[in-house]
Amino acid sequence: MTYHSQINLIMLATIIGLAFFLYLTPQFQSETDDTFQVSLRTPDAVQSIRIVRQGREIELQRIGGGWHLTMPVFARADNIRIEKLLNVLSANSRQRFPLRDIEHFNLDQPLIELYIDDDHFAFGGLAPVTNEQYLAINGDVYLVSPRYAIWVPVDPLDLADSKLLTDDELPVSFELNGVSVRQKNGAWQTDARNGNDQSSEELKRWVNNWRNYRASELLMKPLRDSEGTMAGIISLQDGRNIIITAVEHEHGTAFYRDNEQIGYLFPESVSRQLLNPEKIAD
Repeated sequence: MTYHSQINLIMLATIIGLAFFLYLTPQFQSETDDTFQVSLRTPDAVQSIRIVRQGREIELQRIGGGWHLTMPVFARADNIRIEKLLNVLSANSRQRFPLRDIEHFNLDQPLIELYIDDDHFAFGGLAPVTNEQYLAINGDVYLVSPRYAIWVPVDPLDLADSKLLTDDELPVSFELNGVSVRQKNGAWQTDARNGNDQSSEELKRWVNNWRNYRASELLMKPLRDSEGTMAGIISLQDGRNIIITAVEHEHGTAFYRDNEQIGYLFPESVSRQLLNPEKIAD
């Protein structure tokens, strides 16, 4: 090989090496520029979410202004946890790569896939130096904090609301196990025929327990027709009724709403109070 041929080969190898280096080198924003924003979508505009993680899928829809799980079960979602999940929309990164060599970013088999309306987020591996996570969206790969992946659950019940009633479900009456509790002229009272003598303040505290207590555990197990007994009906300010069914459980009592597919498990001491306002003082 001639001297000039050797020089040409060295130059060619240098050019190829430089091109490969530039291919894998992220784009950096200058000190005066803002960081790259991974999405221009805003959380308030999002209508649907789908999660694929460890072979399991979760789907959520915004219904009537509130978030609901729609797959694998139908239930109200916890808005605070949905807000955390959607924080990925506001993620920023100082580095951006072209989405070409997906194996390099461990994106050939993403750890998590997150579909937010029409956007597809794929979470890959961690960068060895910064310990940030590769996140692919719309043909680009960004380095972001791993916390965005931590907020994406595997278990759908991690996104469900653990309260029996939402903040905007305002009760006006309860018919439970033969006990009638109603709101009249702003005060709570029981049917005199029941022989109950709780004060309006005690009954208000009992009603607030229904609104504020959180289940100790949520159950994916569906309610079968042969299970449980109808505990009663809760009438709401907006005219809707919620039918509550109680099912005995080895760890307490599970409550089921007629319009949902999950059970709300409470310890026996709590369920006994919820089912009978006379127990509020216990």
